[in-house]
Amino acid sequence: MKRDPQASSLVSSMAEFVHGTGFGDLPDPIRRIAHQHVLDTIGCCLAAARLETSRSLASYLMSEGGTGQATAISIPQRLPAPQAAFMNGLLARSLEYDDMAMPDLHPSGVIVPVVLAVGEWQGATGVELLAALVVGLELCIRIGRAGYDADTRTSRFLQRGLDASAICGTVAGAAVAARLFGLEASRIADAIGIAVSLASGSLEANRSGGTIKRFQSGWAAKSAVQAACLAKAGVDGPAQAFEGRYGFYRCFVDGTFDAAVLAEGLGERWEVCGLRFKPYPSNYYTHAGIDAALALRQRGLKAGEVASAQLAVATPMLHTIGEPLDRKQAPQTAYEAKFSGPYTVASTLIGGGGLGLGVDDFADELVRDPTRRALMRRISVTSDPRCDSIFPQQAPAILSVTTKEETRIVEEVLINRGGPERPLSDDELAAKFSENSRRALAPKTTEALRLSLDRMTEAKDVSEIVGILATVRR
Repeated sequence: MKRDPQASSLVSSMAEFVHGTGFGDLPDPIRRIAHQHVLDTIGCCLAAARLETSRSLASYLMSEGGTGQATAISIPQRLPAPQAAFMNGLLARSLEYDDMAMPDLHPSGVIVPVVLAVGEWQGATGVELLAALVVGLELCIRIGRAGYDADTRTSRFLQRGLDASAICGTVAGAAVAARLFGLEASRIADAIGIAVSLASGSLEANRSGGTIKRFQSGWAAKSAVQAACLAKAGVDGPAQAFEGRYGFYRCFVDGTFDAAVLAEGLGERWEVCGLRFKPYPSNYYTHAGIDAALALRQRGLKAGEVASAQLAVATPMLHTIGEPLDRKQAPQTAYEAKFSGPYTVASTLIGGGGLGLGVDDFADELVRDPTRRALMRRISVTSDPRCDSIFPQQAPAILSVTTKEETRIVEEVLINRGGPERPLSDDELAAKFSENSRRALAPKTTEALRLSLDRMTEAKDVSEIVGILATVRR
């Protein structure tokens, strides 16, 4: 059945962009972004390989069997490509250390696993893989930002408790998987439409506990590959996948979205330039509070001197890291602690690792530590109009501490570390990658992997990279 080009203008525009944008069309800064974010994401995957949730999924996927098509980190044999993407997507998001696009997207945690799995399966060159990665990230960010609500200054997905990274990532991932299959633009449009029916994800685990959120970007990556496989097999997607009466935006955000954000300036205005690296393995909305606490420590404040503290943030941030306050002041697990303003501030004041607060600072035994528990109870979280006025361009925080000697100290962090305005240095990114990779690889192997990733534009395929990743053990 032929498509009506007017009725399908949005999905067609996106599909043509995905199909027609080659590595040679990418400006040098965008190519650099691709290199940096694939390196960062793989590091995040390696750091999570030995988590209990990672072992559980690995065992489950191995029990399912199937034709070996792609490498999944920590699994000794190759898996079907959708399953490999599932595993690597779980790993990418498990530590809340993967990159961020404001206000609520983590694009690489879905797109990198899709591109690696399908790229390996299809024998893609390094250049083809990087080009697919960029267009996938761009598409994911635009799909999410088209649902931004200017009145409330936040994402309509987030307002509804939806995991935008998983939902938007499924659709964007399907498009680039279809591209790596060599499908024409009309079939990429079908993959996008099919993926709309497979997209899902809830954020309730951020509030009331549970580890399921770790799996959602992996499930999105798996669904993306499966949607592309269905399109390749001849299944049709809806012509009005985005804007239709029962299309993507009607299903997820009541039909309100900005079509210009979605489709205008494709290949000319790059939203991927706004991607942010995470210096700390926790929800991004905690990061300004961590930076403020670091600054207060540098000014000489000791954790034992704190009588009370108030962390002021933008209202949308409050819902994630400060409510319900009694739960945020007493998280039950290390994973819950990643979404707690009181825990992250308290732990930073006590003293952390990595770039200020590291992977080892989020452990169940530390969550139960009496010193941290007592300090968390003295830290409240509230909204602040000044922070509201800055969000979502930044995720700011103002930390006010009253000492036991009744001195009041205030630290403002209005520009986030790791974003374009305050980027991490090459040395900091290298330190993060090395720190993450050492949890799964020997130092010499880590360096070999880094060099292989640096040479991706010269690679005839990804065999050298996945060969190293295949050596990881649970």
